[in-house]
Amino acid sequence: MSRYFLTTALVVSLLTSPSFGADIFGAQDDANFLRDSYSSEWDMSDNGDPLDFEIGIRYFYSIGSSKLTVNGGDYSSEDKSSIVELHARIDDNSTDTYLKANVGYAALIDGTYETPEFIGAQTMGVGSIGYVGADFGYMPFGNNDIRFGGFIGYKYSADNPNMGRSNFITDSGGGDSKENMVEINALRLGAVARAELGDMVDLNIEAAVIPYAHLSGVYGAFYMPDFVSGGTNFTQGSEGTLSGNLYGAEAEMMLGFHATDEITLRVGGRVSYLTGDASMNYTAREVGNPINAQNYIAPVSGLEFLRYGALVELTGRF
Repeated sequence: MSRYFLTTALVVSLLTSPSFGADIFGAQDDANFLRDSYSSEWDMSDNGDPLDFEIGIRYFYSIGSSKLTVNGGDYSSEDKSSIVELHARIDDNSTDTYLKANVGYAALIDGTYETPEFIGAQTMGVGSIGYVGADFGYMPFGNNDIRFGGFIGYKYSADNPNMGRSNFITDSGGGDSKENMVEINALRLGAVARAELGDMVDLNIEAAVIPYAHLSGVYGAFYMPDFVSGGTNFTQGSEGTLSGNLYGAEAEMMLGFHATDEITLRVGGRVSYLTGDASMNYTAREVGNPINAQNYIAPVSGLEFLRYGALVELTGRF
């Protein structure tokens, strides 16, 4: 019983002590009565969407040229083309990665060309120039004002200003001709940088090497004069077909002005260059007996594709 009274007295004494009583009963008015809530760094509600989107349209005023030599004959073209391009980009800020794509097609082509079939420069027909590509990039370096990193990409292009159509004899003895329709499938490996120059201006720079690009397709401008082989007179019996492996480089720089938070106007330039080894495949047919045919493969030298020019872009950001 004495132990019970001793314990009770001790509890009452502690509860009625000024310091302890203030700690318990007075804590209702004390801001430190409960532990502070977690700091704002744990609150994800105000961090925003980690994805940024851009979509827009570009005008590419480009100057292009191509050349090659086969069987001693030189082929070349020079053009000035107006290309309309659509583009889109998604940035994932949580992983510092981005995905972008573009597609372009020439609305107007003007220029000249030369082939062994004609003497001097010839006025170019319209032809066709188009491309589509996509890049996946990673930009882990830098800060809020400038980021840089690398990317891997793929580009398909069909750069075919009209260079005329050489006539050839078919196996039935009739005539035919084909337009140029050469295709290039290219791998792109590059470096990229993006800078925010204050609230109103941005700068985008990229440079890529093209370690491999596959060239294939019809080269309808190919011309082969009649020749004699083994006592037989031959004439051209098909269009030329190009095939080969190319390499080269590309670069682009764009300076942007933010008209509003959602609208950006950019201006800049782009250049691309490809060269490499290729061969021309064609058929020769006996004059007067087109069923008698012989296939030939001729090496191509001096092969080059160059295109460069100015870009103007209008882009929406959200």
